[in-house]
Amino acid sequence: MKFADFSHYDEPASEVFNVCLEIVFAGSDGNTVYLERLGPDARLVYLLWCFDGEVHNGGFDQLFFNSLGDHCLEILESLKKIGADKSAILLEKAMRWFPESRPSANREKRWKQLEPFENDENYQSDLDQLDAEFYKYEDNLGELLQQFVRANRNSLLYSNHHQYQRYGKNINW
Repeated sequence: MKFADFSHYDEPASEVFNVCLEIVFAGSDGNTVYLERLGPDARLVYLLWCFDGEVHNGGFDQLFFNSLGDHCLEILESLKKIGADKSAILLEKAMRWFPESRPSANREKRWKQLEPFENDENYQSDLDQLDAEFYKYEDNLGELLQQFVRANRNSLLYSNHHQYQRYGKNINW
């Protein structure tokens, strides 16, 4: 399955994301996400779509607290790749609170990295300001992802190591 299979939709990135959800959660306990099943460009769409929702739902603090925060560095590179420069700058600024501006890819370690700032008014104020800047939506991640999917028609949804049959009877990973 390729991005081209979704080119007839008005919002192909939305459709790609929905199939990515099926792929990463197929056979899951609901908490385990199998991102390795996704091809590189599908993974970018999945992570950025989730990032957009996560920050809009609860700000950068929620991103860092939840499991998606495991992928902050990859999300940052993906934002740059699609030209979401404003969002990339905001994420970089939010990540400055972490040692060497690198949030741990391990959720529990990341929580420990944030413990010193639990009651820090400067941390909360800084993230609130960054959230407000993000909510202006100057990059329009949704539209940038639509453009990305349209421009990368030959990108595979699944990795080379995995086959996926949508709504198939047998999904073997």
